[in-house]
Amino acid sequence: MKIAIIEDDINMRKSLALALKEEGYEIIEFRDAVSALKKIDESIDLIITDITMPKMDGIEFVKKLNGKYEVIMITGNASLDKAIECIRLGVKDFLLKPFELEELIEAIERKKKYKEKIKNKKIIIPFIVEDKKTKKILEIARRASRTNVPIMLLGESGVGKEEFAKFIHEESQRKGEFIAINMSAIPENLIESELFGYVKGAFTDANTDKKGLFELADGGTLFLDEIAEMPYHLQAKLLRVLQEKEFYPLGATKSIKIDVRIISATNKNIENFIKNNKFREDLYYRLSTIPIQIPPLRERKNDILPIAENILKNSIKEFGLEKKYLSEEAKNALLEYDWPGNIRELINIIKRAVILSENNEIKAEDLFILRREYV
Repeated sequence: MKIAIIEDDINMRKSLALALKEEGYEIIEFRDAVSALKKIDESIDLIITDITMPKMDGIEFVKKLNGKYEVIMITGNASLDKAIECIRLGVKDFLLKPFELEELIEAIERKKKYKEKIKNKKIIIPFIVEDKKTKKILEIARRASRTNVPIMLLGESGVGKEEFAKFIHEESQRKGEFIAINMSAIPENLIESELFGYVKGAFTDANTDKKGLFELADGGTLFLDEIAEMPYHLQAKLLRVLQEKEFYPLGATKSIKIDVRIISATNKNIENFIKNNKFREDLYYRLSTIPIQIPPLRERKNDILPIAENILKNSIKEFGLEKKYLSEEAKNALLEYDWPGNIRELINIIKRAVILSENNEIKAEDLFILRREYV
């Protein structure tokens, strides 16, 4: 791992460089941010920088980096305003001098694990984006990931709300798991035990303790899909969990403290649910601190072909077939279609065409997009 240290205090810089070299890191040193900006390149994995420096301070330096590098900020003159500004810029590690070497190494290892996680994660089809509208939404999601406030994802079925939720979790650097539950896919009488778990003897068939999804997601993210379908009587319990950051498993007399990031999603007009007393207004406001509206595929024309090409490439690999390609007529057909099923429908159509097309060239008729009985 190659680390750049930007520190005007030569003694501090040299001691940090020596200590980190002994830990096996490759180190490059700079005495000020101006000289660092001229020489750092893509080979740098991490930047450690002071805040108070001549010529250019650390905060201005991070602004110039424009989010291209992971940063650990160190300072001996911390103020609340500076700390807030660092967080706003996406700097999540902020060490006060004097600090122990172990603290710095722990911060470096967190950055290393996060970088490896991002490098190794699979391509997520909805985020192959060329359309300006989608890029803007994705940037909102990225900025929202830097906080732990609840996020509500809104949009039609099939637009990729769960993939957006996974993206936010990955960007957040939360150490726990991403856990998802679809409210419409679980019988109403089982939702409470799935969310909160139970203790042995809570009911007739409770022969052992069972952890609920809130407990399993501790330290991570819980994605509540189709939140509008949550039974009304459970909404008050969810509200309390959000407010108190604790819950009681079924049959328990002792509460469990949790640190869970909540992301919810719905394809319904939730305001109508509120008007019809099917969804609590106070819960809605608690869940939608940051609402993100994901546009349908028909409004993201510039995304259609890049996503289709990626699905095509992955499908050929998945099915072990020879290389295939979309004809110009097939591409035009994809662009002219209105995509009522959004990305989910696009995935199905391309996979089907890969399997059923007789030649390497996928023609417009191989897509079956005008024959609704096949979709």
